[in-house]
Amino acid sequence: MRSVIEARGLTKRFSGLTAVSDVSLSCEHGVIHAVIGPNGAGKSTLMNLLSGDLKPTSGNILIDGIDVTGSGSSQMSLLGVGRSYQRTNIYPSLTVVENCNLAVQSRSKFSMRFLSDVGSHPEVEVDTKNVLERVRLESVAQKRVSELSHGEQRQVEIALALAIKPKVLLLDEPLAGMGAEESLSIVALLQSIRSEFAVILVEHDMDAVFALADTLTVMLNGGVIESGLPQDIRSSDRVQAAYLGEDFSD
Repeated sequence: MRSVIEARGLTKRFSGLTAVSDVSLSCEHGVIHAVIGPNGAGKSTLMNLLSGDLKPTSGNILIDGIDVTGSGSSQMSLLGVGRSYQRTNIYPSLTVVENCNLAVQSRSKFSMRFLSDVGSHPEVEVDTKNVLERVRLESVAQKRVSELSHGEQRQVEIALALAIKPKVLLLDEPLAGMGAEESLSIVALLQSIRSEFAVILVEHDMDAVFALADTLTVMLNGGVIESGLPQDIRSSDRVQAAYLGEDFSD
């Protein structure tokens, strides 16, 4: 099966610092590819490269086999790359529906009609309703985002990523700051939608990673030290050493 998104030898340097060094990975439709590693390993920089928020110093990014290296975040979004961030990137003063409407409109033929009422475009409302149902937010649709729990705000951000009708989802620590119950809810949500996308997931919650991931890539100091099936990564001496002796085999 052909990769939906692929990185080949990606490198990113900031002056004298190499944040990402010669990283290659790929992800197919219906697959969750998790990227793990200690803080400072280069994971978020890698995600910023894949989403177009940063341009690589060298290497290539391919979408459906087409080289899109150097495309900015707006172009990558149009190519089908949806993104969530470590810190929620939503409009807290707007309702859940209003946030989602904006994302849906960005992909509609009405996206540049700034003065028109979204109610005059019923297809936008239909798409928003469908997205909110998929992420189980119908019950809080009319609430301001600032009134939601942290877990619900994370669900809103995933909803916005889905609203652009992506083929790739880049999820950067979607469980950050959550309690156990909220984490289980997000894991269940990701399990329910995983078959529809290629998903690259950065996450520190190892229980969630091993529950979700089909493939794991482990980064350290900007480079890849191991990549493979979760069961192989779990028992890898190199991976355990990278995590200061933490044992993932239990």
